Amino acid sequence: MAVSEEARFITLGPEVGSRIQSRELVLLYYMVLSGTLLSAALTNPDRVEFALAIPYLALASALLGMHHDLIIGVLSDFMKDLSKDSTGPRWHHDPNYLPRALRFRTIRDIGAGFFKVFSVGVALFVTQTDVSGHKATPLISVLWWGGLLCGMGVVALMVFTWGARNEKWFARWFWSV
Repeated sequence: MAVSEEARFITLGPEVGSRIQSRELVLLYYMVLSGTLLSAALTNPDRVEFALAIPYLALASALLGMHHDLIIGVLSDFMKDLSKDSTGPRWHHDPNYLPRALRFRTIRDIGAGFFKVFSVGVALFVTQTDVSGHKATPLISVLWWGGLLCGMGVVALMVFTWGARNEKWFARWFWSV
């Protein structure tokens, strides 16, 4: 059975919407979990180590968000190719709409990035005394340093995702997308 280009285009719209919703849910779940873990760590000195999970959750949510962003971009490119002969404005890659949408998307990314960087920084600051103090164990030290690396990975993934979405040279150089 042959599937028309129009049918393929119509079926991709809900897929893009679903991916956008999934990306936002990942961020929402991260916000809830990090707030819960940080609250538990700050209200009870015996639970300070709970905050060490936050950098790892931030990296996991950044990876999932990057995955959804890149797939949304590929679907958008495919929809652009399917609709290249259509008349009238097109959301995907239309010079009247896409640049504004990407600018607004960057505002969202800055807000999400600030929250992730801030929550990772606070988690590392709160647990730093456990690493350098008398409660230091090799496992806690390894988890703290791993959390620091995860925090740097979060920033790198956010920059890479932004670069891939906006077709910057460093994203193409690092990984052909």
